[in-house]
Amino acid sequence: MPNRTWNLILLTALLIVLSTPLCSPSFAQTPASCEDIRVAVFEGSGASAVCMWASYEILNEADGYQATLVSPEQIRGGALKDYDVVIFPGGTASGERNALGPEGWVELRQFISNGGGYLGVCAGAYMALVDSSRSEGRLINAELKEGAWERGDAVLEIELTDEGRQALGDVAGRFKIAYENGPIIQPANYSELTAFTTLAYFRTEIAKNNAPVGAQVDSPAIAYGAYGKGRVVISSPHPELTPSLKWMTPKLVKLAAQK
Repeated sequence: MPNRTWNLILLTALLIVLSTPLCSPSFAQTPASCEDIRVAVFEGSGASAVCMWASYEILNEADGYQATLVSPEQIRGGALKDYDVVIFPGGTASGERNALGPEGWVELRQFISNGGGYLGVCAGAYMALVDSSRSEGRLINAELKEGAWERGDAVLEIELTDEGRQALGDVAGRFKIAYENGPIIQPANYSELTAFTTLAYFRTEIAKNNAPVGAQVDSPAIAYGAYGKGRVVISSPHPELTPSLKWMTPKLVKLAAQK
C-alpha cells in the first residue's frame, strides 16, 4: 500500500481520537458533551421501577443531562466517581438502604463529601434523614416531624420559597404535585451539618391511617443542605410523576450538582 494511503489512514485515526471528548474518567461512559451533568439513577432492591424509569427518561430527554442506571454492586465498587449526581428514587428507604449495605453507604457518603450531588425523592428523601439507629447515614440536618409515615397518596399543593423560585424557576403561588407517603420533616440540630434551605412548603395535606392532622401543612416539601463539599437535595413529593412538572427534575439535579 502506498505511503500516502497509510498517512491518510493514520491522520484520520488521529483526528477521531482528538475529537473524542475526554471529560469522563471512563471512556465507556463518556457523555455526549463535556458539559453534560452525569447522573447515576439507583437501580436495586427497594427502588420503585416507576419512579426510577421516570427520572431516567426525563433526564435523558433533557438537554445537558446523561442518566445511567447503577446497581448497588456498582456503587460498592466505586462507580459513583464517574458521575456528578446520584438519584435515589421512590420505593422503600429500608430496601434501598439494605441493598447498598455498609460498604455502599461508605461509598455514597464519600462521593457526596468529595463534591458529588445527591437527590432523594420520597424514599430517597427518607434515606437522607437522621435515624437514631444509623447515625452514620445522616446526610442532611433534618429529622422526621412525626412518625406516621403512611399518610396516603394524593395530589397536594406546594408553594416555592424565594430560594426555590431562584433555583427552580419563578413559579408564583401554589401548584399541584403527586405525593405518596413522603417524609414530613423539620430542622434538626447536629453541629457537623449546616442548616438546610427550604425550597418549597406543603400548603395542603393528606392524613389517613390516624396520621396527625395539620402536621404536613406548612412543613418543608423540598429542601437542600451541604454535606462536606457536596450537596444533598430531598423532595418528599414526586415531581417526576407529575406530568406538568417534568421540568423540575432536571432543575433539582442541577442544584444537587452545584452547576
